[in-house]
Amino acid sequence: MAGKSLLHYDRGGTFTAVVRVFPDNCRREGGVDMKRGIKFAACLSLLPMLLTGCWDIQNLTNKKLVNGLSLDLVGNDQMMGTIRTIVLESKGGGQFDAKDEVIKAVGASVYLIGYKIDNMLPGTLEASKTHVVIIGEELAKKGVMAPLEPFYRNPKFFLKADLIISKGMASEVLSFNKIDNSPVAFGIKQILHSAARKTVVPKQTLYSLWSEVSTQGEDAIVPMIRKVNETALTVDGICLFDGDRYSGVTLERADSTILLLMDGTLNAQATMNIPIEQGMSTILVRKLKRSIHVTANGSTGKIECSVHVDLYGAIASLPSRMDREIDRKQVNQEMADWLNKESSVVTAKLRQANCDALGIGRRLRVKYPELWRSMDREQKYQNVVIKPSFTVHINSTGVLN
Repeated sequence: MAGKSLLHYDRGGTFTAVVRVFPDNCRREGGVDMKRGIKFAACLSLLPMLLTGCWDIQNLTNKKLVNGLSLDLVGNDQMMGTIRTIVLESKGGGQFDAKDEVIKAVGASVYLIGYKIDNMLPGTLEASKTHVVIIGEELAKKGVMAPLEPFYRNPKFFLKADLIISKGMASEVLSFNKIDNSPVAFGIKQILHSAARKTVVPKQTLYSLWSEVSTQGEDAIVPMIRKVNETALTVDGICLFDGDRYSGVTLERADSTILLLMDGTLNAQATMNIPIEQGMSTILVRKLKRSIHVTANGSTGKIECSVHVDLYGAIASLPSRMDREIDRKQVNQEMADWLNKESSVVTAKLRQANCDALGIGRRLRVKYPELWRSMDREQKYQNVVIKPSFTVHINSTGVLN
């Protein structure tokens, strides 16, 4: 047994010696706990030395956040860069005012343009939060990979930023006054994503463009944005690419949706206005089945691509007498006939642009490698026979029959 003396102070002002007796095993256990406590405290004291600190801390108010940028061709060797930047101004008490500013600069390279713009603003230019990158159509016709090259090299740049081609000058689009009291670049991003959900345009980012351009046997399609009477912006068409160059051929809203469906792309839904005998009808496509087959004759070099698309959806509008039941079979056939006719127009534009948006070359490369290696791919696509066919299945006519 072991004891421990303590002094006890009572209310009378006297000290009394008190002896407490503890078993030996309790003392041993207490010693072990004390040793563990000392070791734990030592570990805690060493832990801050082992943790990695943040060496590049900067105040948010010192950064100028770029949420949108555009590039235009303004001369043979000159480009104009435009950025939308969010500038934070402290109001005190931890509150800030955000101002959406437009800055422009001209230079021979994107890096030089960025250097000039950085010198125009106090603080540090931060491009890792960029929502959209807009390329003017004249610059896009010369090729987009060269001006975009610095962004791919920068490890901090956001490669999931949406890529758009503008009708006319990209700076005019990015310099638009206001979109629903939101930062303009963010508003453009919302317009673009809304069109993509409706299967009007594809989802195209810097990363996906790099993947498509660097893949042999496939060409990219990129959304197009334009101004409407100086009062609004709209995304309702796609640009057909030949390699990394915009071919100058554009598909409008209806044809762009048809191409996306032929490519097997259906997002939330697709709204299609189709003229039939009774008038203009509207179908909401909610399900898609697509099959594509590429065949080639080695001796003649003839290449055929058959694309069959089954569309399943509901009637949203049909100009007919409401007291009569809709003849679904007839409506299905009339819609399919129009789609087959219009899809031939789409394939003709693909050949005109020399744009292999359906990935025919990629399938040839896998299935007929010898033919792929020997063919002149720049000229051969012009002679590819594309046979599209559509079948429409109306599953619902709404409340009315």
